[in-house]
Amino acid sequence: MTASDTRLTPAEERFRLWMWISVGMYLLGLPLFLLLGRQVAAFLNGLPRTLIQLPPYPPAGTGMEVVFWQILGVSLMGILGVLCLYIALDVRRYGPMIHALLCAKFISTVCYVVLFLGSFNLAFLVAALTDGAILALSWGLWFLASPADQLLDPWERRVLVAAGDTLFPRDGAFPAGYADVEERCMADAIRFLTAHSPMDRTAIRLMLRFLDLLPIMQFRFRRFHTMPAMERVAFFERLEHSRIAPLRLITMAIKLYIVIPFFNPPELEPGITTDTSV
Repeated sequence: MTASDTRLTPAEERFRLWMWISVGMYLLGLPLFLLLGRQVAAFLNGLPRTLIQLPPYPPAGTGMEVVFWQILGVSLMGILGVLCLYIALDVRRYGPMIHALLCAKFISTVCYVVLFLGSFNLAFLVAALTDGAILALSWGLWFLASPADQLLDPWERRVLVAAGDTLFPRDGAFPAGYADVEERCMADAIRFLTAHSPMDRTAIRLMLRFLDLLPIMQFRFRRFHTMPAMERVAFFERLEHSRIAPLRLITMAIKLYIVIPFFNPPELEPGITTDTSV
């Protein structure tokens, strides 16, 4: 344990527990895979037949190539086990290392799905479901834990700041822009989020990430917060007038966390006034 353990949020505690469980799974799975890996085929072929007659799993060979890939698989399991151990010991310091595990599980899940669709072999389906479940659970717990006690992680803060600068650029409707009062607006937005339920905070975080990735989904090949200012403005305006109601609702929800903090100081800073004629 580390000195920071006493300050962990409930989400971080759940994520750390999952990392300890993962360490145990890899420690147990490593010797089992090394010693019994070749018996998996016989075990799967011996299961009772289902309504869908799937082809039998081919027995494992004994050549050097088989040994090579078996040792490579064991070494990968060892690496992932050590990675999970580091995260479990200090979630806040080593938490981002989970991306290595997520990458490995994503690749293996996709490969197993492709292999299953090509052969309809039961073993590939079991492997895809197993790695897919680990991928989903690991990502979900890390997503909830990643902001620590800041409520928004660095990525989501960058998206919110970019959206704020899009709505209130410097020398736009007001002489002072969002960038001039960014620190105060961000602190106010965090206080705003603090009053929300965990489910509401999760929803706004997902909305911010969706907004950032939406240009890529539309084949623009750059995220929202990295777009040039004028391009961001045009893109955001299209979302506000989109025919797709959920896109309009997401845009309006994000605007709340920008507009309310912008106009919510004890006294309006110079350059910010609700009278646009000034």
